[in-house]
Amino acid sequence: MNRKEKIQVGIFGVGKFGTRHLENWLAIPEVSVVGFCDIDPEKQKIIPEKYGIPHFFHDALIERCDIADIVVPTISHYEIAKKALQAGKHTFVEKPFTETVEQAKELLSLANNQKGPFLTVGFIERFNPIFKKVLEVFPLNPVFIESHRLGQFNPYRGTDVPVVMELLIHDIDILLHIVQSPIEAIHASGSPVLSSQTDIVNARIEFKNGTVANLTSSRISPKKMRKMRFFQPNGYASVDFLNQTADLYQLQKNEGDLSKDSERIMVTIPEDFEKGFRYQNLSTKKENALQAELREFACSCLKEIPPVVSGLDGYKALQLAIDIQNAVMIHHNKFTSTP
Repeated sequence: MNRKEKIQVGIFGVGKFGTRHLENWLAIPEVSVVGFCDIDPEKQKIIPEKYGIPHFFHDALIERCDIADIVVPTISHYEIAKKALQAGKHTFVEKPFTETVEQAKELLSLANNQKGPFLTVGFIERFNPIFKKVLEVFPLNPVFIESHRLGQFNPYRGTDVPVVMELLIHDIDILLHIVQSPIEAIHASGSPVLSSQTDIVNARIEFKNGTVANLTSSRISPKKMRKMRFFQPNGYASVDFLNQTADLYQLQKNEGDLSKDSERIMVTIPEDFEKGFRYQNLSTKKENALQAELREFACSCLKEIPPVVSGLDGYKALQLAIDIQNAVMIHHNKFTSTP
């Protein structure tokens, strides 16, 4: 594939995560990285020396690229994405999309999810191979969802926004992708601990179809955890996004061959009982979900087909995240003002 056949990508922001974007773009055959933009003079010097990628200012880079990859702090997402979309450029915006839903709405109005310019938001867990495999073998129709997304504290990354926007928003996107129903109620609590923003949060989301979700996230945990559990009438799925494994418990008619599976999950089911569990442990070849996410968007743009994650998905996740954070603040203010 020669250079003219490749789609041209410009990267806006090459901090720690932006550099990961850069390295993954460089590994994608369909892509040519034409430049980067960053306000840090040190980055302007180091990146060209290390990767051979030139530095440009915003407008010049937008003019040169086909895809604008926006990995700057959230406060600058809207400004750069608006310029890129107005110039007719496909746009990848890292989560949590924008600061406000009004900004997100305007960006949606500038995109065209049928013929381009395409707009997508960085929800990497959609491309996690274990999540994709679970969807293939165990259709999810949960009545209850539980998630735990925990991380260690890093004062230099993400603390400019609440943990709802930094971590929990990934589970919010998965939740809205699985549960296609209006939200009826939101109950949430949380608190700042080590930063000035909310560092821990728990939210209960109730949907019109009866599904209930209990979401917990913390960035002051001693260890990482990325798990979601889906409970439904025909079974239960536990998905470990971090280790890329899953446990499936599928309810089946007991025909005498389920005893070993029942023993494995420490459930005693009499032989003459009409129901039993079929247990299955799923694992996948370890894959780079970020690279899969970026490549999918590049190929969508090249083929002129809508991306897996749309700008509307980003908007919906942002709206729910803001609603959760508002509920957190109401509860926190009530709690702290109580004598």
